[in-house]
Amino acid sequence: FVVMPPPLPIGAFRMTTLDVGQGLAVVVETRRHALVYDTGPKYTETADAGGRIVAPFLRASGLRRADGLVVSHQDLDHAGGARSLLQAIPVGWFASSLPADHAAVQLARQRTDPIRCVAGQTWTWDGVRFTMLHPSGADYDDAWAKTNDLSCVVRIDSAHGSALIAGDIEAKSEAALLRTRRDLLRADAVVVPHHGSRTSSTFAFVRAVAPALAVIACGYRNRFGHPRPHVVARYTAVGARVVRTDLEGAIALTFAEGRRLAPEFARAQRARYWLDVPAAQERPLD
Repeated sequence: FVVMPPPLPIGAFRMTTLDVGQGLAVVVETRRHALVYDTGPKYTETADAGGRIVAPFLRASGLRRADGLVVSHQDLDHAGGARSLLQAIPVGWFASSLPADHAAVQLARQRTDPIRCVAGQTWTWDGVRFTMLHPSGADYDDAWAKTNDLSCVVRIDSAHGSALIAGDIEAKSEAALLRTRRDLLRADAVVVPHHGSRTSSTFAFVRAVAPALAVIACGYRNRFGHPRPHVVARYTAVGARVVRTDLEGAIALTFAEGRRLAPEFARAQRARYWLDVPAAQERPLD
């Protein structure tokens, strides 16, 4: 999919949602920095997306390290590749909502000082601003909180557009964001919460984000039926173009001056006669 793309100019960024099957892994590049958000699933005791997909993608892209690694929450389809990735590449800092005794946190501690994702954290790389919108510090004290609702939510802003990566937040967290961060939800592109599950992407949340592009990371013919057709319909109803890793492979969006926001698809760019293309009629049904 990637053959050493040219360096991005200052103020631009590229967001690539990798095809890791039923899970999530996103790489955000600025001119001199790289953020990895989630590491995909663990497949077997000896194989996971961190070592098999994310690390090779970074090397192919000429990225020798991840300046930051965010593991949104502890579900295996998001955190399953974290240990392998930490062993494969240098990581500048590590942020997550994982418990302190999680194996990935313990491994990260050997290399850096792990931190919790907390709403309000910000950093700027090469003229691109990153903001943590969720969870709040109080969310960690809720003994009844689901792991999905502790997902780290990251907003990315540049002069050329904005993106929102929402992990697996569900309706409860979306409602909290609408109460406390509504002014920071509207974005040009969103990585759709929870793979297009029926538990997420409420009408109010979708309307507040109002993206031009909605990226859904999901596994082909996954057993959950993600994305749910009525959830896809909510995004199309607000004018969003919906794209999916199960049908298109990895999906890259480049936010740069003079460049129209148009997705680049791995299946299209790396087409081979031996690779079957999922037909529209084969898409999972509700």
